[in-house]
Order: sequence, then C-alpha cells, then structure tokens
Amino acid sequence: MPNKFNNIISINDELYNYLNDVNYGMSKPQFHHITTIINGLINLDSTKSLLKISEHILTAKSSSSIYRFLSHSKWDDSLIDRNRINYLNLHFNKLIKSKSVGFLVIDDTVNPKIQAKKMQGLSYNHCHTEGKTLWSHCVVTSNFVAGNMSIPLTYKPYLSEENCKKHNKTFMGKSDIALNFISSFEKPTNCDKVYCLVDSWYTSEKLINGCMLKGFNLIGALKSNRKISPLGITMQIKEFAKYINPATLDVVTIEGTEYRIYRYEGNVSKFENATALICYEVDGDDFKDPVYLMSTDVELNNEAIIKYYLKRWSIETNYKYLKTHLGFDEYKVQGILSIERYFLLTFLAINFLEIYRLYHLKELKTIGDTIKSIKCLTAKELVYFVYEQAKKDVPIKKVLTELKLAC
Repeated sequence: MPNKFNNIISINDELYNYLNDVNYGMSKPQFHHITTIINGLINLDSTKSLLKISEHILTAKSSSSIYRFLSHSKWDDSLIDRNRINYLNLHFNKLIKSKSVGFLVIDDTVNPKIQAKKMQGLSYNHCHTEGKTLWSHCVVTSNFVAGNMSIPLTYKPYLSEENCKKHNKTFMGKSDIALNFISSFEKPTNCDKVYCLVDSWYTSEKLINGCMLKGFNLIGALKSNRKISPLGITMQIKEFAKYINPATLDVVTIEGTEYRIYRYEGNVSKFENATALICYEVDGDDFKDPVYLMSTDVELNNEAIIKYYLKRWSIETNYKYLKTHLGFDEYKVQGILSIERYFLLTFLAINFLEIYRLYHLKELKTIGDTIKSIKCLTAKELVYFVYEQAKKDVPIKKVLTELKLAC
C-alpha cells in the first residue's frame, strides 16, 4: 500500500484559475486531467510519477486513464502552449518596470534515460554536468529575465536526424531551434533593450544575425579557437591571451568576485564590430583560466558585460527547480507526443509558480518558497475537509474512503 500521508483533497484556487485562463478547447475530462497532473507535480514530495499522482490526488482518474490522456487524447497541445505564452506576455506588461533591460537566455539540458529501451526520441547527448555523453533526451529551452523575474519561456526537444526520419519530423539543429526562439520572442513593452545570453556552443554568426533582425544584442561566451584581429593581425583568442599578464589588467569586482579584464574591440570571427573580453577570475594570489566573452553592444562597459552574462545562470537554476521539484526528467511515458505534452505540463507548472511568486514578493523570494507556500495551503485544505466532516458526524469509514485510505 502506498504511503498516503500527503494525499491531496483539492486544487489551489489560483492554480485552477490560471489553468482555466490558459485552457482553450479542452473537454471537461481533459481539463480535469491537466489540473490533476499539474496539481500533483507541484504538491507531491520526492519522486513524481503518473502512478503516484493517480494514487495521491483524491479526484484523480486511474493511471492508465492519465497515460491515455497524454498519448492518445485529442487535444491541441500547440494551442495550449501558445495560450501559455500569451498569458505570460500579458503579465510581463504588468510586472516589468518601465525602461527595464530584458535577457533572453538560451541553453539545453539533458534528461538521462539510461535504462530505457522502448522510449522514443532517445539518442546519445553530451551532458555538461556529467562530462560525458548519455543515452537521453536533449531539450533546448529559453528563459526570460527582467528585474525580479526569471521564467522558463519556450522549449523544444532536440531530435537527431535518425529520430526525425523515424518519426516523420523535420530535423532542426540546436542552433536552428535557438534561432526560432529568438525570432518568435516579442520584446515586452516595458523593456528598452533585450540581450540574448548564450554559452560558447551557441555563439555564432547565425544567432547574432537573428538577434540583429529583432533589434536585440547578443552576449555570449567564445570558444578559445575563435579569431580576433588585434593591430590587424588575425589569431586565435587563446593564442593572444598568452601574451597577456593578468596582473597588469583592469580590475572589475562583481558581487564580491574580482576579475582582471582585457578588452578588445573589432572583428570577432566573422562578425565585424564587437567587443571581446578576456576575463581572469582572481583566485587568491593566482588567476583561474581565462573565460572569453563577446558582446555585440560595443557601448557596454566591462562590468556591464560580465554582470549581464552572469544572468545566464538563471536558466541553470530553473533547470534545477524543474528537475528537483517538478519531475521534468522523471517521466516514463514512451511516445514522443506524450513526452512533449509532459514537458508542456511541467512548463505550465513552473510558469504558475513564478508568476504567483512575483505577485507575493514580500513573502516569496524563490520558486522553492512558492512551492512550500502552495503545499502549506494544500495541507490546510485537507485539515479543513476532515474538520468539516467531523462537524457533520460523517462516519469515519466514509471519510477514510474519500481520502483513499480505506484498506
């Protein structure tokens, strides 16, 4: 018998209203499934699974019914996703202060599925945290940052060419997916500027041109073999760095960390006019290996470039919340359609948590705080239910049955 100490009697009103705002065209049974799954993802402790959700959410249908909803039920997940983005845009205009600077962060994450054999869309992908390739799904995502806001925005599984042929899908490389994220992003009205932040894998002429077409700038890490042309002499940036003595460079201190910076302006690879920084983080009496950054906005000073680039870490923080708290990598569904729909539900969940947090900033500093707050409200609902049943002299056996605690 499963541990049912944290059985859930109802859904939070604000969560229900949020999902109702995003919903369009779903039948009542379909909408019931979507509220059940997201309620479970937010409220259940430890490992998430559709089976666990069916056991612990008191209004849930069977796990087989939930699996069918994800795999076979006819509902337009792309429409729900567009509604999700429209909902976020509406709140961006309310929550973002005038003349703000916005940051569109793009990266990818790996969901290992080492034991899976029948699950669709798997391939070998490099995992940065493990430092090796793993049998897994790779998901490219974007995260939007402005002021106190840090919200996962768009997602798309990266499928290998072999998987695309097998499942009749058009192949898109990671940089193509990232370019699509940039071209589809609408700058919030209260943002004066938008910077796209990427690591060295994504810094490319393609993405830079895509940003320029949208009126955005790009700040990205550079691979050490990218070429610059100091004094008209073209060489790899790592080779040029060999001639630099970090102790003679300008000092920049950001959030207590001291950096020594060499600034270059000119051609960077195929881009004609950009700023490149060679950054040495001070480590006691020594320096860490240099990090190379590029900015297409040549008017930014060194401190601003580094400070802005460090906001890229927000996407890693949200990957942690998605995986640790919302089961983003814990799915066991087999088909690509089911997997993509599951990703949609996890993004709906984390979007709600962040928007909810932004309207309660005095009490909630992180998404982790928001989850604790929602769980507390959910637990109170269970206590209120038992209390009301006792007041009505409802037989204990009936109460236990309703709570799925009858043996």
